[in-house]
Amino acid sequence: MESLITAFQKELHTANEQAFQSYIQSFLNIWSYEYNSFDEIPFEVSNLIHLSDYDILTDQEI
Repeated sequence: MESLITAFQKELHTANEQAFQSYIQSFLNIWSYEYNSFDEIPFEVSNLIHLSDYDILTDQEI
């Protein structure tokens, strides 16, 4: 789990808006495949997901 999160954070560090959205979507796909749930996504990652078009962790619309 830590290596997935570390790689994700490194990718986001240099991402433009389009790449940011793509990285979020890819991360969610991998996380879902590996863990079958979004319940255990770490806080620092969930905060980034809330900034994206793929905020599936809350019921709020962006």
